[in-house]
Amino acid sequence: MELVYSDDKIKLFGGDVFECLKHLPKNTIQAVITSPTYWGKRNFTGDKKEFGSEKLEEYIDKNVNLYSSLLRIMKAEGSIFIIIQDSYMGSGVSRSHHNHWEHNKDISYRRYGLDSNGQGNTSSVTARHDTIKNKSLCGIPYRIAIKLVDMGFIWRQHIIWEKPNPMPENVKDRARQSAEYILHFTKKGNYKFNQKHFMVMGQNGKLRLDNQVWIASTEPKPGHTATFPSKIVKRLLLSVTDEGDTVFEPFLGSGTMLDLCIANDRKFIGCDINKKFIKEAIEKLNAYSILIPNQIGINKKIKTEYDIMKYKKGLSQLTLLEERKEYLIGKNQLRGTSKLKVKQKRVANKMKPRKEMR
Repeated sequence: MELVYSDDKIKLFGGDVFECLKHLPKNTIQAVITSPTYWGKRNFTGDKKEFGSEKLEEYIDKNVNLYSSLLRIMKAEGSIFIIIQDSYMGSGVSRSHHNHWEHNKDISYRRYGLDSNGQGNTSSVTARHDTIKNKSLCGIPYRIAIKLVDMGFIWRQHIIWEKPNPMPENVKDRARQSAEYILHFTKKGNYKFNQKHFMVMGQNGKLRLDNQVWIASTEPKPGHTATFPSKIVKRLLLSVTDEGDTVFEPFLGSGTMLDLCIANDRKFIGCDINKKFIKEAIEKLNAYSILIPNQIGINKKIKTEYDIMKYKKGLSQLTLLEERKEYLIGKNQLRGTSKLKVKQKRVANKMKPRKEMR
């Protein structure tokens, strides 16, 4: 376990998440919003400590051990959201066949710029069990949830994330696997919850709490397909944290949670066993360095749409700036677009050819 990055708001650890637990402060973490590597579907590192390649029972126990350990050291009003998908026994982890990548006839299935090896999709049918028959769902999310409930934690809600663009499957006798589970656990019945982020407009024109099924497309990033949508994760983050709260992400991955925490003034602790993901996160932080050191300074610098445009020119990663823009608008610290439009109009007028004097 190595601390690879640290400042007053962000800490990144490289290595096994259970080793990382030993370095986490007690009664500091307000939220954990994460998605473990799904069982039997991917293997990124070949490290035996990586989640997803062990036996089914071991995978479930590892998840339960991780989340129960985190709940014990988190703040009393804290929350954990686990985004996870079930697996079919005997289905294996192979995603390398042609219909997942560039050459599929159905354009909606194509995954440009990705490769099966880079995504950890390298082995064929591997999932076997003495009791659970092939083609049966394993019930992984429920097995994890029931064990946590039996340990005395509160399973507060179960949200379904429905994906309009799920990965294609070579199946002919069931529906496509297009949904993932968002499991919400707390230590106590009274926990921090900012209700407004769960509100939607009802048919009667009045605000109400949202339903259980949320629809959002996946957001593949270069080198990553296992990415959850910022649209959903942001709602979860803002619903259970306030500015200055600390969020822990035990599976850093593509860094979606890192982006959202920076943009919305949350402190962040991240961990990943995959050295590549850690390296990408550090590179991202270096690219964002002009925004990270002093949030007060950021608020002073970025106050118009024109400022956003100027900063964009210097960054290859734009996710943070877009999130930061939305955050400042919500806090009424971003002054609309009127000045930008005026500036654009002036520039346009200067470019117009002058009429000849007669």
